[in-house]
Amino acid sequence: MKVGDLVKMKRGPFMRAMPGIVVRIDEQHYGSSTAYKVSKVERGKCIRSNMVDFIGVTADGIRDRVLILWSDKGFTYEESNRLEVINGNT
Repeated sequence: MKVGDLVKMKRGPFMRAMPGIVVRIDEQHYGSSTAYKVSKVERGKCIRSNMVDFIGVTADGIRDRVLILWSDKGFTYEESNRLEVINGNT
């Protein structure tokens, strides 16, 4: 994905039927690649920082924030994993 690409929403609560144009990309804006995790904690118990067992991979990883000019709603910021490039130049 690059500035000027034609995109549409592929998933999310605000799915739009109309396409939009990528105006700006803020790289690595959301998320993390790793997280501190605790493997053995009973439900309802408090978690303390000294209980961390391992560092694991996050589900979504690092994502870009993309400014889109929608043809029907104006400008919005969207996460890069919610967008699908629909022009032929990928």
